[in-house]
Amino acid sequence: MKKATIADVAELAGVSKATVSRYLKQENVREEIAEKIRAAIEETGYVARGSKTDKANDKTAETKSEKGKHTGRVKQKNYRLGVLVKDIALPRTRNIIHALKDVLKEQGITFSICVTDGMEELEEKYLTSYIVQNVNGIIIEGCSSAEFIQKQMRTTSIPVLFLNEDKEQLNCCCLHEVQAGEVLGAYMLKKQQLVVRYLGVDQMLADQRLQGIRNCYHEKRQPIDLKVILCTGSYADIYEKIKEIFTEKIDLLLLERDEMAIPLTKFAREYHIAIPQNASVISFGGHEICRVMSPALHALAYDYTAYARDIAAHMNALIEKTAVKEQTAAFSIFEGESVRYAGLLKGQLMETITLEEALDLFKFPRQLGEFEEKPVSIGIGRFGPYIKH
Repeated sequence: MKKATIADVAELAGVSKATVSRYLKQENVREEIAEKIRAAIEETGYVARGSKTDKANDKTAETKSEKGKHTGRVKQKNYRLGVLVKDIALPRTRNIIHALKDVLKEQGITFSICVTDGMEELEEKYLTSYIVQNVNGIIIEGCSSAEFIQKQMRTTSIPVLFLNEDKEQLNCCCLHEVQAGEVLGAYMLKKQQLVVRYLGVDQMLADQRLQGIRNCYHEKRQPIDLKVILCTGSYADIYEKIKEIFTEKIDLLLLERDEMAIPLTKFAREYHIAIPQNASVISFGGHEICRVMSPALHALAYDYTAYARDIAAHMNALIEKTAVKEQTAAFSIFEGESVRYAGLLKGQLMETITLEEALDLFKFPRQLGEFEEKPVSIGIGRFGPYIKH
């Protein structure tokens, strides 16, 4: 009788030879797949190399598997993780990875990064590599689609954590952009920003952030004129979209990310637009570029260290099969010089000024008094502040 081979087991179980090999090495294989392989081994009489009988081999595999569940993985702290990123050049991605590096180093966890550019063939290649390496977990910072990642991981029990997806059926640890919008919305309400335009690339991201802003305004029964303008993300297209936005009078321009302020600065210089006198500007990110812009850019800042700790805690919980803790708040307002403020009039004090009086300070044009029996007023026009006499 012909001796059964690993290929025979794989064919009968309906899996690849690599999956059977991982099972025999007691590596990560989903329980339902393991059952099929065990049944195929029993039916074919396959004997693994170094084993006396298939029954003894099966028993050893089960014993080692149980031992790994109860003694090995829970106690070890030298985990190895794989990380897939879509675009390492994005400041947001760089900041997440940098913060994650420091947090994981503190916990004795090592990781490797693979950049996919959102290409499915690269995702498949790197995921296969991580599976062969038998990493303890995989973090997906960005990908072509969550469905494709799930398809590639269907024969393994290695936990996968998504950072840019927020779906109930997935393990997710996302920056809660609706909450970010709520933090910013509360700040915008204080500044009475009523005509607002959002410039971005990602429609889904814009919808989440603007939902948070609208929640704040709706709670206070304050109407807001809030619209989204999408661009390709290139500086040339950002410049053209900014030019379109400034054909109307707005209170505030929101930028999807900090770098969009670069073409905005060019436009403002060429068309003599004064920031924040003509319009206030706030970006999402709070990176170093905000501090070197002129004027310094207001921003909704992300606490990437707090977020990295949440990612590490979530992944540890998945590996160790324990409860996942609630994420911490990771947003704050960085105040630069790109949001309009008003000076107090003579006799007004910060301690006693009312809301109505404060709002009046922002109204233009405004009468200053008379000079040579003629009224003097100030205002803000297309080319910045002016005085009329």
